[in-house]
Amino acid sequence: MIREESAEDHFLFPTKAQPVTHTLDQPRKTTERAGFRVDLQGFRALAVLLVMCYHIWFSRVSGGVDIFLMLSAFFLTSSTARRIARGQRPPLLDGWLHRFSRLIPQAAVVIIGVVIAAWIILPSTRWLELIDQSNASLFYWQNWYLSNHQVDYYAFNTAAASPLQHFWSLSVQGQIFIIWPLVLAGSALVWKKFFSRRSFALVAGSAFGAIFVGSLAYSIHITATNQQVAYFHTGARLWEFALGSLLALALPWLSTLPEKIRRIGGWAGLVTVIGSGAVLDVQGQFPGFMALVPTVAAALVIAAPAPRSWANPSGLLSLPPLVKLGDLSYGMYLWHWPMLVFYLEVSGNEKASFLAGAILIAASIGASWCTTKFIEKPAIAWQASPSFSRLIPQAGFKLIAQFAVVALGIGVASLPVLAWENNVEHRRALAAAQTDTDNPGANATEDWNPSPAALTLPLATELDSEWQTPGIACEGPNAPEDKRIHFCEQGGDFDGGAPDLVLLGDSHMQHWSAAASAMIEEAGGSWILVYEPGCRYGSDADRVDETCSDFQDAAQDYVADLAPQMVLTTASKTVAAPDAMLRSPGEQETLVDNYAEMIQPLLDAGSRVIAMRDTPRYTYSIPECVDSNKGELDNCDGSAGYALNSVNPVEQFLDSKDYGNQVVSLDMTGLLCPDGVCKAVIGNVLTYLDDSHLSKTFVLSAKRQFATSFKEATNWE
Repeated sequence: MIREESAEDHFLFPTKAQPVTHTLDQPRKTTERAGFRVDLQGFRALAVLLVMCYHIWFSRVSGGVDIFLMLSAFFLTSSTARRIARGQRPPLLDGWLHRFSRLIPQAAVVIIGVVIAAWIILPSTRWLELIDQSNASLFYWQNWYLSNHQVDYYAFNTAAASPLQHFWSLSVQGQIFIIWPLVLAGSALVWKKFFSRRSFALVAGSAFGAIFVGSLAYSIHITATNQQVAYFHTGARLWEFALGSLLALALPWLSTLPEKIRRIGGWAGLVTVIGSGAVLDVQGQFPGFMALVPTVAAALVIAAPAPRSWANPSGLLSLPPLVKLGDLSYGMYLWHWPMLVFYLEVSGNEKASFLAGAILIAASIGASWCTTKFIEKPAIAWQASPSFSRLIPQAGFKLIAQFAVVALGIGVASLPVLAWENNVEHRRALAAAQTDTDNPGANATEDWNPSPAALTLPLATELDSEWQTPGIACEGPNAPEDKRIHFCEQGGDFDGGAPDLVLLGDSHMQHWSAAASAMIEEAGGSWILVYEPGCRYGSDADRVDETCSDFQDAAQDYVADLAPQMVLTTASKTVAAPDAMLRSPGEQETLVDNYAEMIQPLLDAGSRVIAMRDTPRYTYSIPECVDSNKGELDNCDGSAGYALNSVNPVEQFLDSKDYGNQVVSLDMTGLLCPDGVCKAVIGNVLTYLDDSHLSKTFVLSAKRQFATSFKEATNWE
C-alpha cells in the first residue's frame, strides 16, 4: 500500500490535502492526527493560476511565488514541529531524501524537455547559457546563476527570457529545504537541553523570528540598492520562509481568536492575493517590504476558519476543480513557463493572445497531469513498495529507494545536457581546424570562393571571448589614481614617454581596440585604452548615470595629464530604431551633445583628437539572425542609408569649427557597409557579436584596412 504523503513535502507538489496542526504542544504520546486543510490545496491552485495568468497575458509578476515560498515553510515547520513536540527526532537525512525524491522526477523531465526543445528551436548564441542553466536548475543553484548574470554589461541575452528562468524559486526553496530542518533540529536541541518545561513553539519561534527580522532588513536594503540581485538572492527571501514558519507555530493561538475576525481577515487576504500583481510593482520592488503584502495576505487566508462554508474563504478554495488543480500545481508551475517562452520564440510574438494563452494554460495542465500520473506517482509508489521487505528492512529500503530516485533523476536529466555540451565541443574542434582561407573576413577578395562546409566565425557559442581587451591593465605611471576610472588597458613600448595613442570612450571605442593597438605596436609605439561601458565620452545625456558622469570627469583629467600624441574618441552617436516622431535611425544620428567642450582640455594639452564616426546599430542580434538564416544571410544585412545620417555629423561639426589639423575625422563605414549595404557577414566572419558591437575576429581581420584609414585621416606614420 502506498504511504500517504507528508504535509511538508514542498509547495505546489502534494497529491493529498495538507495537514495543519491545531496544537503543537500536545502530549508527547498523543497519536491523534491533525485534520487536513483541503482549502489550502485549492489556495495552492489559485496561486499557481495567478502566476500563469500574469506571466502569459500581462508579462508581470503576481506575487504568487512569494506565497509559495511562505507556504512551503509553513507545511514543513508544521509537520516537523508536531513530531518534535511528540518527542520524536526531527528528520534530517531521511527528510532531505523524502523531499528531493519527490521534487526531482518531474523537474528532471521538464529539464530534459527544455534541453531538447532549446537545442532544436533556440539559436546557438543561447546554448552555453542554457547548458549552464540546466545544470544550475538541476542542482538547485539557478537563483545564484541568474543573480550573477543580471548585472553584467557584457553578458549576452540578459533581456531574453530563459525557458528555465522560473527554476530560480525552486532553487531557493531547495536550499531552504536543506537549511530549515537544521534550524528546527537546533531548536529542538536547545529546547530539550534548556527549555523542556516550556513550549517548543516558543523556542523555535524565537529562532525564526530572528531570521525574519534579519532577512527582512537585509531584503529592504538590497532591494533598494540592487533590486535585480535582490530578487534572486536567498538571503533576501529567507524572511518569507520564516514568516511561514512563524505562522505554523502561532496558528494554535491564532485559532482562538473570534471566528468573525478571522473570517473577515481571510476574505480581505484572499482579495489582496488576487489583486497584488495588478496593483503593486511586484517585479520592480520585490522582495523588500512590499512582499509583505501578498505574504501577510496569504497568512490571513490560512488563519481564517477552516470549516468548508461559503461564509469562509475555505468554501471557495475547497471547490473540487481547484482542489484537483492543487494536485497538479507543481507540474503546472514547471511546465507553463518553458511552454510560453518557446511559443513566443516560434511565433515571433511579443506576448500571447487570449486564445493562445488559454491554450498554453490548458497544455500546462495536461503536461502536468501526464508527468504527475506517469512519473511522480510511480516514483512515490516504488519508494513505498513492500516487495523488498523480505530482503531489506522497509525503513532501509525506503532510504535506498529515495536516494536512487534522486540519483536516477539527476543522472537521466544530465545525459541530454552532456550530449549538448559534446555537440558544442565538436563544433569548436571543427572551427579550430579551419584555415584563414575559410574565414578571411575583411580580407576576402572579389573572387574568393567560400567552402560550403566552413563554419562562420566566431561561433555563436564563443561570443563571450569576442570582447576586445588587448594589452594589460594600466600600470606604473599610467595607472589611474582616480578610482572613478574602472577600465584601463595599455600596450606597446612606452620608453618613459607619453603614449602615442589613447582610445577614450565607451564600448564602441573598445570594439576598435584590437585593430588600433595592433597598428600602434607594429609601428613601435604605445597606446592606452580607457573606457566605461555604456558611457559615451562627451555625452551630457549619459551623465544621468552617476558612474558615467564620474568617469567622464576623471577620464578628461587623466588623459589631459598624459598629454598623448593622439586621442581617438567616438564623436557621433547612432541609434537602432525609429523614435516617437518616426524619424529613422539615420535621421537621429548626431554629434555627441557636449563633444566640443569635453575635447577642449585634451587639445589644450597638445593632443590631436581623432573624431570617429559611430558604427551602425541593429534592432536584432546579428549572430542570432545569421544562425536562423543559414543560406539566406542577406536577410540579416542592413541599409547604410537607413542606419546612418546622409551626411556624417562629424564632418558637419568640423566644417563649423576652425580646428585645422588638430581635430580630424575617421569614418570606417565603407568597411562595414560596402556599396551602402551593412553586412552581417563579411568573408565568412560575423561583423558583429551582438546588435551593436563589432566582433574581435572581424576587427582583427580588418587591421590593415583600419591602419590605412587611420593614417590617411591623420597623416601619422
